[in-house]
Amino acid sequence: MDPIRSMLLALAKRAKETRLNWQAGRAAVRARGEVPGRTEAFAHYVEADLCLLAALRAADIPANFRVYDITLSRDPVRAAKQLQELVYGHDHSGPIEAAHEAARLAYKAAFAEPVSDQEQRCIEFLADLPAARRDRVIELAEDRARHRERA
Repeated sequence: MDPIRSMLLALAKRAKETRLNWQAGRAAVRARGEVPGRTEAFAHYVEADLCLLAALRAADIPANFRVYDITLSRDPVRAAKQLQELVYGHDHSGPIEAAHEAARLAYKAAFAEPVSDQEQRCIEFLADLPAARRDRVIELAEDRARHRERA
């Protein structure tokens, strides 16, 4: 493969990966019930797309320029879309939280009932503790709960 094709494919892959990363972040924010905003991932996505477009403009692609079985358009925006459809992008952040949305909702529903008087006293007691001590108490309670689940 010639250097122009390999460079364009590498840039297209990077652009697709940054788009997947940005979309995964937005989905995770929505899964938490928050409103997504512009993040650093969005800036990387825009920058990667601009790099691909700049490379396509600078490459001065001939009319019959082919990558694999596709003849690239002379329009840089259309050519960028064609290249991004060809490449396989991988989101390196792992599974997004949206895949666990049903479990999150079930967990939230399990604890949605009103707090009892005894639970309210525990909440007030924990709130009065210093942060480090409160964290230690919660950690021990979680450990105990895990041991009960195993038994």
